[in-house]
Amino acid sequence: MLAAYAAPAFSQALIHGPVNTVIQGIYGKFFAMPLTSIALVLVIARVFDGITDPLIGYLSDRYRSRFGRRKPWLLVGSLLAVVACWQLYIPPDEVSVPYFLTWFLLAYLGWTISEIPYRAWMAEISTDFHERTRLAVWRTFARYLGFIAFYGIPFLPIFATTEFTPETLRWTAWLAAIALPLTAIIACLAVPTESDRPEDNKPAVAPAEAWRAVWRNRPLRTLLATFAVGGLATGSAFGAVFFFVDGYLQLGATLALLFVLGSPTGALCMPFWAAAARRIGKQKTWAIAYALSGLFMLMHLLIPIGEPGEPWLIACFLLVFAVSSVGVVVPASMLADIVDYGRWKFGEDYAGTYYSVQTMVEKAVEGLGVAMGLAVAGWFGFDPTVSTMEGSAQLGLMLAFPILPAVLTWMTVPVILRLPITESRHRAIRRRLERRQGSKGVLI
Repeated sequence: MLAAYAAPAFSQALIHGPVNTVIQGIYGKFFAMPLTSIALVLVIARVFDGITDPLIGYLSDRYRSRFGRRKPWLLVGSLLAVVACWQLYIPPDEVSVPYFLTWFLLAYLGWTISEIPYRAWMAEISTDFHERTRLAVWRTFARYLGFIAFYGIPFLPIFATTEFTPETLRWTAWLAAIALPLTAIIACLAVPTESDRPEDNKPAVAPAEAWRAVWRNRPLRTLLATFAVGGLATGSAFGAVFFFVDGYLQLGATLALLFVLGSPTGALCMPFWAAAARRIGKQKTWAIAYALSGLFMLMHLLIPIGEPGEPWLIACFLLVFAVSSVGVVVPASMLADIVDYGRWKFGEDYAGTYYSVQTMVEKAVEGLGVAMGLAVAGWFGFDPTVSTMEGSAQLGLMLAFPILPAVLTWMTVPVILRLPITESRHRAIRRRLERRQGSKGVLI
């Protein structure tokens, strides 16, 4: 049952693989689409995705059927994603901006319809604290396998090169067309339908009141600020890394290997960051890791061009993945602490609203970061279809990656250190919640 539930995460990661790191490079290099146009499409798509996330979560919470609340959304969204990604990953010989935008938006819509209810489903499969942890571990492991599968496609012996090309995108579309609906069906058949919870029949809090609670929650606003600045850094880095590795370093054949090695490196480092957070605190752990991340990103500027730079590129990339993995461990834990603060401060549980707002900010800002990096490179004259690079074009590309991502990552450090909920303060919040539970007979 654990494997069946985790299976869709594999195919979702597989079909997500090209977005941000590869798709803009393919359309820019092989289909001669202007970088500014690609940047505009990515901004619109990410903002659209950030808006639809909380909407789909709200609708799936209130949907009722004999098949459950989440399963129909998973199936319908998977089918829409297959159709949209087929058109996006296997485009005609001549593609236009409206074509790219239309199928990009439909792909994002399909992902949102399937993935938001799928993530919420985990909390309803089991109410046991440790069982939920097991579900999360299996789902995360399957997701890493999906990314490794995508980045491993160029290494298939049927290809003459290990570079990402339109042909590798075509194979991604074929594999996703099989895996996405198949894994969704397996999960829906093998995993029990969630049962109605008592709170499902309670009147919902008015949306306006929930948004007011978001704005009045100062620790949440501070955390969202770190996601906003850090999202710009992540977006710019992933948006320009293809062009930096392929166009500047002339190591396009190494790009797939970087992510094949980077994903398991990040996963293996997560227990270390969790242990560090227990020992020196979440804020300090996160701040130290991001300070190192900015340093390791700037080290890319020292990498020699061509084959002599390949081992140095791999080393720098793995270092960035190792320290950046803290962004998966610590922020999720800190957001749970902030949920407890909101329960004490406002007397209501706004967990769903907090998580949807965090997701909305993260996705929208990362899209803006991708567009920012591509726009900066384009403004300085960088052209992915030209084999030689002039001084201004090279400067624009280096600003997009790694200079801007490093500077923005460092800018998050003082914001992270200002997050107010420490371990001692969280214990005080828990004591107050427990006293409220004793006086009212229910923990709000």
